[in-house]
Amino acid sequence: MTAKQSVVSFTISVLLMLVLGSCEKVFMEDEPGSDPVSVFEEIWDFTDRHYSFFDEKEIDWDEVYQKYRPFVRDDMNPVELFDLCAEMLYELRDGHVNLLSSFDRSRYWEWYLDSPENFYYSVVERNYLRGDQRYIGPLQFVVLEGGIAYVYYGSFANRISEGNLDLLVNSLSGLNGLIIDVRNNGGGDPSTGRDIAARFTDDRVFVGTNYVKTGPGKDSFRAEKVYINPHKGDRYSGRVVVLTNRRSYSATTYFAQYMRELENVTLMGDTTGGGGGLPAFRDLPNGWLLRVSSTRFLSPDGKSIEKGVPPHINASLYDDNGDFPPERDNIIDSAVELMLKQ
Repeated sequence: MTAKQSVVSFTISVLLMLVLGSCEKVFMEDEPGSDPVSVFEEIWDFTDRHYSFFDEKEIDWDEVYQKYRPFVRDDMNPVELFDLCAEMLYELRDGHVNLLSSFDRSRYWEWYLDSPENFYYSVVERNYLRGDQRYIGPLQFVVLEGGIAYVYYGSFANRISEGNLDLLVNSLSGLNGLIIDVRNNGGGDPSTGRDIAARFTDDRVFVGTNYVKTGPGKDSFRAEKVYINPHKGDRYSGRVVVLTNRRSYSATTYFAQYMRELENVTLMGDTTGGGGGLPAFRDLPNGWLLRVSSTRFLSPDGKSIEKGVPPHINASLYDDNGDFPPERDNIIDSAVELMLKQ
């Protein structure tokens, strides 16, 4: 190659690099900025595309935008911006919607704050467990009067192994029933609830339909029917009572719905707290994290579980005396009485 040809080749290469570089800038979508306006817009837009309960809660998200956008300023400090965005997200009335920063976490807790507590662990510990409980993984297991097993499960974030469930089921041999207490269980892994429910049915049971967000459209959902299939190993077909209250949330609400559809199970207590939408996450350009509900779950009769799963039998922690704190747990006592009568 001559010197002239080398110069021409080099020139063409440089021009191609410049053109391709220019094209890349034209066709690549810009990353959102970290200024207050960009962060606000990204929070609103991600929620608009992924949130699953606009129709159910009759929320006009465009109207919400018009309400809050005028208050966004370029000179806002992080705390001011966070509080404004948190107030906007509060309009969704959803415990699964959170904005997380290094200095705060937005939250909506009205789903339980105005409801009866209906659970005091100290009452359970002093009157029922009494230090006699056996720990089966995260489960606390004890046999009450009349040969009724009582299990307290405090969090679905604490995984139960197949070995734990085998031991639980085998421990029920010769007993007259089982109480599973998931009051104040704030959730965790929803698949654990299906694993537990599979130990209490001999038949395949349809428990509801999950609707997964598939696109930005308000009606862009994919329907997935959900079944509880009986576990291939050890199972228990005796009577089961599941105790719930308003602080039974998220994965616990799913578990309550699964168990509610089984023939040998009775739900007792209060309606669960809800949380029927599994979350989608977004890392924001300023380092914050956004979480919004992106699925919906409907029972076999078409009712949403977002606001909670109702019990078969409503029961209060307090007896007619209304002592505070109560000397005993009236819901546990009612469950035992129900089983011994059957």
